Amino acid sequence: MQPLTAQFKNYLAKQKLSPATLKNYVSDVDQFLAWLAGELQETTIEPVHLTASVFQNYGRWLNAAENHIHPATAERYLSGLRRFGEFLNAAKLTDANPAADLKPTAIDPTLDQVVNDFRNELVRQNLAPSTVKNYVSDVHQYLLWANERLKLTGDNLLQL
Repeated sequence: MQPLTAQFKNYLAKQKLSPATLKNYVSDVDQFLAWLAGELQETTIEPVHLTASVFQNYGRWLNAAENHIHPATAERYLSGLRRFGEFLNAAKLTDANPAADLKPTAIDPTLDQVVNDFRNELVRQNLAPSTVKNYVSDVHQYLLWANERLKLTGDNLLQL
């Protein structure tokens, strides 16, 4: 555990959060700091490393298709990081909250997540299972065609 994580855990303990929330926030920050340590090739992260752009870059990393992180999970991670930013500011380790601008809308869904949401919407509309299966199959076939014909990737396909 990074020294900053231990300090953050003590800060959270004074706020009477549920044990599950405290555990999740600490875990989220540990993952963020491990990611940052890898990016910087540093063993210990210092407050000077924790800028708003670093938090934004992590938000983009969470959104990368190859990470397969569902938007709801990414939002939970960002929630923990916003609280971490509040801690950094309250403890006067940074001049301002570097995570203040982290918004859930900064996380775009992956293509698989969009198709899954489409499937869920069809089920919600009480369509027959065979209809749902056929619609989803049609979408997958279109995406395969678009990928071959238009040389699109998951990243730019959502911008059609």
